[in-house]
This record gives sequence, structure tokens and C-alpha cells, in this order.
Amino acid sequence: MRTSIYALLLAALFTSCTATENQKKQDKTEPVSTTVRLLEGDMPDPSVVRVGNTYYMVHSSFIYTPGLVVYSSKNLADWTPCSAALPEYTGDIWAPDICVYDNRFYIYFPTRNEKGEKTNMVTWADSPEGPWSKPVDLKVGGIDPEHVVDEKGNRYLLLSAGDLHPLSADGLSITGKPEIIYKGWEIPEEWDIESFSLEGLNVKKINDWYYLLAAEGGTAGPPTGHMVVQARSKSVHGPWENAPENPLLRTQSPQETWWSQGHGSVVDTPEGKLMLFFHGYEKGYLTLGRQTLTREVVIGDDGWLHLTDKPAPLPEPQRPSLRTAKDFIWQAAGENFSARFHVTPELITLKAKGKSPKDASPLLARAGDHRYEIEACLELNNAEASAGLVIYYNKDMHFGLGFRPGELLRYRRGAIHTSQPKTEITVNDGKCRLWVRLRNYDNIISGWYSIDGKTWHKYPWGFDMQGYHHNTLGEFLSLRPGIYAGGEGEVHVTDFTYRTL
Repeated sequence: MRTSIYALLLAALFTSCTATENQKKQDKTEPVSTTVRLLEGDMPDPSVVRVGNTYYMVHSSFIYTPGLVVYSSKNLADWTPCSAALPEYTGDIWAPDICVYDNRFYIYFPTRNEKGEKTNMVTWADSPEGPWSKPVDLKVGGIDPEHVVDEKGNRYLLLSAGDLHPLSADGLSITGKPEIIYKGWEIPEEWDIESFSLEGLNVKKINDWYYLLAAEGGTAGPPTGHMVVQARSKSVHGPWENAPENPLLRTQSPQETWWSQGHGSVVDTPEGKLMLFFHGYEKGYLTLGRQTLTREVVIGDDGWLHLTDKPAPLPEPQRPSLRTAKDFIWQAAGENFSARFHVTPELITLKAKGKSPKDASPLLARAGDHRYEIEACLELNNAEASAGLVIYYNKDMHFGLGFRPGELLRYRRGAIHTSQPKTEITVNDGKCRLWVRLRNYDNIISGWYSIDGKTWHKYPWGFDMQGYHHNTLGEFLSLRPGIYAGGEGEVHVTDFTYRTL
């Protein structure tokens, strides 16, 4: 009997190990190797246009300012910011569309007008480097605008409900009533989705066909919800035929690396390849937001777009493990950046405001690593000032470590708590200085402080921020490292470093 039980245990163990190995092999065969993450961290709703050998890309900027940062690339892998179309706070900015018409660049984007009503706006420039015009209100609701030119050269704005609005010749006003050209693809009722949510319509003409890609299934929610469906027509005005093998792209299982894949658009390369740009959440790291991804697609013998099973034909994006202040696009949340922040490679200056990050935006960077540290020397020039480092979702949900003369400060969920440091934090010559370090290790946050940047003391409080993402908190934001200045006066920041762990 003992031998029999022992044999059964061995068999069970072997079966378990084999199942685990098979699962690992299965995970490795998912389309992760065919997918390239282009920009780290929260870069949702990518819109890309190619001009010659150069690509330009914008994303949803939501409450962050400067907004609608324009990135350029020669190889589709490495992207450099070249301008910001919205230097001033313009409200919540959702999925934009960047396009070129008659050698002029346009960015169409949805937001809210001065009355708080949903509307769509457009800004334009003769160069992607700017300067960009002040936004023009198109006075039409809806989201996810797409600039479309029909077979006769007429300009239109296609919105998420499938409504096609005629545009003026200069693209700066709506000239008539819309026509409904597309109503979506019916999702099988047994699929786990967030909602139907037809959105993110994009049109690309390839040979004699117009291909329409649309997002369905809800932007977040279940990992299998968001998707890219396709339809085609010989005319922008339809009729549109849905692909027989829809969807083109979808997360099939929660075991995959990329969740909620959707909001796709196609861009051709000078070599004639077709690249699908889209976004997705990373499994286990929804706190990073929706990240910009790409895969290669081809036109099959059936005349439809199909994903390839080959790795994307791009070099691996370069990401240094150690970065300083000059390596980030710094932004504010919900307020004008230029009013309180000034950043140079050597010195960051913040005007103090409020008592905690609940009262005023920190200076924010974007992070895409699972594990990282930020560190800086913070100097107060006013006895009523305070400063610290934070990991920030919004004004009510954040965690950080700061100080003011004589006290340590803990920022947590919109509140502030005080404690005594192990070494005295004093004012000398009217200034008070402290080195602060925050570590984000798989969404577990911990902190350190030092009076000289050499001898460090660990702060006795840590925090778990795994649930700080849209599915629990809403707003489609992400965890961002930042620097906060409160009270009165100015805070000077030197030796800022970001280190991938």
C-alpha cells in the first residue's frame, strides 16, 4: 500500500511539473514575441502618421500638461519628443488623431468646452515641431475623432458612433449634418467584455479598399474585453462589410502578457510593410496604464488584414537603466505646467502650493518599469515650505515621503501625517535640505531619507499600490513618480535620478 501511495504521489508530482512546463511553453508561444512595446508606461490611444521616412505619434494626454506631446521616430522603435501641441491646460484630453493634409499637420481631439460640455477640437501647425495653433472648437460631441478623406478628396471627421461629419476645406469647421456609416460588429454574447462600446474608428486606404478598424468590448474591465475589429469598403461612405474572421486582435486569455488590447490603426512603412499600432495593459501591472504596442499585419489572399506570427520587424527600443531630469517629459496634473515648474538638466524649481499633493499637482514623470527608484536632493528656501517624492495616481490616491523643518511627512490617500526623523532636519542659512528616495518594487512602495546623501535611514511605513488603476479607481490614469512642493516659497531639486531595478 505504501509503495502504491508513493507511486501515486510521484505520478501526481510528475503530472503537476509537466503541466507547469507545458503552461510555460504555452505562455511562450503566445504572441508576445510578435509584439513590441514602443513607449514605456501610460501612452494610450496611439495615433501615428508617416511623412517620408519619419513617423509622428500622439496619445491621449488626459489631465496632464503639457498635453498632446508629439513624438518622432525614424525606425518606429525609438521615439523622441519634438513638440507639445497643448502647452496650457485644456481639460481632459482623450484619444486624438494626428494627420497631414496638403502639407499641414492637424491634431483632432475630444475634450470639454468652457461650459463643461463634451466637444471636439483641432489644432494645426505647418511643422510637427510647432508652433501649434490655439485649439479650434468644432462644436460637435462624440469621442475618438478620425480625419478621413473620401475618394473625391472631401474631408470628414469620423467619430466613435460611426457618424461621419463633413469638414470645411481648411479642416477647421463642421459644415453639415453627419451620416452614420458604421454600426460595429456583433460580439458573441458568451465573451467576457466590459461593454459593447464602439469607439476608436480608424480608416486606412490600401490599394482599392478602405479598411476600417474599430475598438469594441470596452477599454478596460475584463482582460479579454477590448479588441480590434475590421471592416472594408470601396467607399468611405460604405457600405462596410465586416471581416468574416473578426476580431483582428483580441486578448484571448488572462494568461497572456498583454490585456485589453485594442484601439488599433495601421501605418505603412517606406518598405511597404503594414504595422498595427494599438495599446494594452500589462498583466499584473495595470498600474502602468495602457502602453503603446505594435505588431505587423499583412493583406491575405482573401483581401483582409491578418496578424503575422513573426516578430515585429523593428529594433529593440533603447531604454537606459539610469536616467536624470533631462530624460523625462515632465508634466502637471490638472493645472498649467509653466505656472509652478521650471526644469533644467541641473536644477528643478517648484513653486510651493497647498499642504499636500491633494491640494496641488506634483511635478510628474512617466514610468514603465516594474521596479524602480527615484532619488533627489530637496532644498527648502522658506521656513513654511515642505517637499517630498511621491508615487501619484490622482489628488486623492497617492503615497510619498517628504519633510519640512524638524519633521518627516507622509503623504497618503490625500492626507498628511507627521513623524520625527532619526536625524535632525535643521534650517541653515535660511535653507533646509534633505535627500529623499522612493522605491517602487512591484507596486510596493518604500522610502528612505538622508541629511547628507550618504547615510540613509529607512522610513518605517510602506504602502501597497497594486490596486491603483482604472478598474478600481477610474479616470484612465496611471501611477507616476513625482516631486511635490507645499507651503510657501520655492523648492530647489538637484541630483534627481531614476534607476531601473
